[in-house]
Amino acid sequence: MAKLKKIVVVGLWHQGVVGAACMAEYGYDVIGFDLNRLRIQELNQGNAPLFEPGLDELIKSGINNKNLRFSSNIQDSFKNRVEVMLMFDIPVDDNDKSDLSEIYDVVDRIAPILEDNTILYVTAQVAVGTCHEIIKRIKSKNPELEFDLAYSPENLRLGKAIELFNNPALPVIGADSSDSFKRARDLLAPLNVEWNHVNLVTAEMTKHALNSYLALSVTFGNELGNLCDEIGADGHEIAKMLKLEPRIGKQAMLRPGLGFSGATLARDIQTLRSLSSKYNLESPLLDGVWSSNSKQNSLVIRKIKKIYSSLQDLQISVLGLTYKPDTSTLRRSASLEIIEAIVTEGAKVSCHDPKADRNELESYSGFKFYDDPYEALINSKVLILITPWDDYHNLDFMRIKQHMDSNPLVIDTANILDSKSLDDLGFIYLDIGRGRNTGVSL
Repeated sequence: MAKLKKIVVVGLWHQGVVGAACMAEYGYDVIGFDLNRLRIQELNQGNAPLFEPGLDELIKSGINNKNLRFSSNIQDSFKNRVEVMLMFDIPVDDNDKSDLSEIYDVVDRIAPILEDNTILYVTAQVAVGTCHEIIKRIKSKNPELEFDLAYSPENLRLGKAIELFNNPALPVIGADSSDSFKRARDLLAPLNVEWNHVNLVTAEMTKHALNSYLALSVTFGNELGNLCDEIGADGHEIAKMLKLEPRIGKQAMLRPGLGFSGATLARDIQTLRSLSSKYNLESPLLDGVWSSNSKQNSLVIRKIKKIYSSLQDLQISVLGLTYKPDTSTLRRSASLEIIEAIVTEGAKVSCHDPKADRNELESYSGFKFYDDPYEALINSKVLILITPWDDYHNLDFMRIKQHMDSNPLVIDTANILDSKSLDDLGFIYLDIGRGRNTGVSL
């Protein structure tokens, strides 16, 4: 494909790197800009900053085709480029509030050098009002600048980011003028989707609303599963049947399991709760979702205590540390939350994960990490499977039985293992929501 417009993609972590690589694949002449020089060096060698299936290959393809490069030089990156994509991964603090300092810092830096007729396309999980604040900041730094700004809710999911960039599930462009909308739509023309035009605030609010609705679905599924475990019903079969109902649908996030993890759903629930408080509105539904989800992961300890009265000095192995499969990030992982809780109860913990970022692991304590899952299970009394990596679907449980202590307990929070096979091998097998955990004893 012939080269098209020259664009610069700002913010090179997950979103920005995927966006830069995909736009280069469409034929655009792309510079990825970030102030982190070490990250730039790695990217120019074809190495993504985190694991995402197919991403390294896509980066290398763009570099080899000479229409993708990465730079930390602000003058070089923005020269003769009026199409700018702000694609930041917005971090959250310990209270699940978005930290917008990085995006504002970069906006302040680039505002004086932006050229007339620039279109700024923002796609990030930002709080309501962020886009208007960006406009305000640019005008304060460069009052004479003529520019447009448009926003799309961030749409990428770890493990499926390339697919979802190319086929956005939420094709919304927020823009306060028809010209801004048209320019953003033209920039994204290779995606070949029908874009819906709303104003900036509506687009920002749409993302908060979507994630909060998904969080509600997760919470309902978990509460349903917890009840099914007590009465002997199968919550997973009920979820399948409910998804046959057109008003719910096949893709509903309705399955008994652990609470939602990662920053995305939590951040948007908290955003809507904060907005409700700001305008003196009650939000009992959102408050209830938050409270229920906060308690869900303690279910693991309750299941262990069905078998062992105490976790003191209990050897426990955890398989799966990343917050979901097909990613290397440990950010806001349910596994780490559960590990912290069981360590507090006095347990000794060993862990394995096939893709967990080894540098990130260094910042965590309280457990011993093994590169081999079977080594992580030696002398353990309890195996907790959390992240449903494909690697764990085919574990050799006869071998595992030889490694573990007598009367081994398996808690399958992902509900992916064959319960009958484990029962036949002499494991005590507990899952979530299938109604088979009543009256269990050692």
